[in-house]
Amino acid sequence: MNYAGFWRRFAALFIDGVIVFLISMILIIPFWVQPLGFIVAIFYHVVFEVSPLRATPGKALMGIAVVKSNGSKLTIKDSVIRFVISILSSAILCIGYLMNLFTEKRQTLHDFVADTVVIEEKFAEHNFWQIFLEQSKIIFASANSNSYQGSESSYNNGHPDIEVKATPAQSHERPVSSASLEELYNLHQKGILTDEEYKAKKEEYLKRL
Repeated sequence: MNYAGFWRRFAALFIDGVIVFLISMILIIPFWVQPLGFIVAIFYHVVFEVSPLRATPGKALMGIAVVKSNGSKLTIKDSVIRFVISILSSAILCIGYLMNLFTEKRQTLHDFVADTVVIEEKFAEHNFWQIFLEQSKIIFASANSNSYQGSESSYNNGHPDIEVKATPAQSHERPVSSASLEELYNLHQKGILTDEEYKAKKEEYLKRL
């Protein structure tokens, strides 16, 4: 793997910062929610870093991506930890970022804590915002699913004599996951699925979320 240098990462960070700032300003004006900037920033980074891009728009424009040290893709937990520690990297006079200049794999403090590296990557043309919307649906659907399962479990604990049975559709239909959507996306990128087939399959998957 070729590791990304300091200035390339700095440029990506600047681009992402401008995008997050603009989004935050648009949202803060009508809602006046001051912590909204932090919420937007963490959501922005997580959604893109766990997507097939493995990079925020800033990183993608600079030809770099963030992965685990073994080359695998980040999980939501990895991305959240990395973002939170990046705040500490800035707070200590940016020393956490400057570590990139002196470490073997060009890692920063938040890279070390999250066990990640930033590598050089060649990207095909991607629609960043389409991926953002798709990943948002996956994350929100997953949260709603977990909430439903939690409430169902609590209900059963309170009523042990009641058995909750799945409907035929629920028992035979394969649940949609981020992995299945990513697999579909990768098939489309490889040319195995046409645009029409990809759109049809994606709509079918999203209806089941």
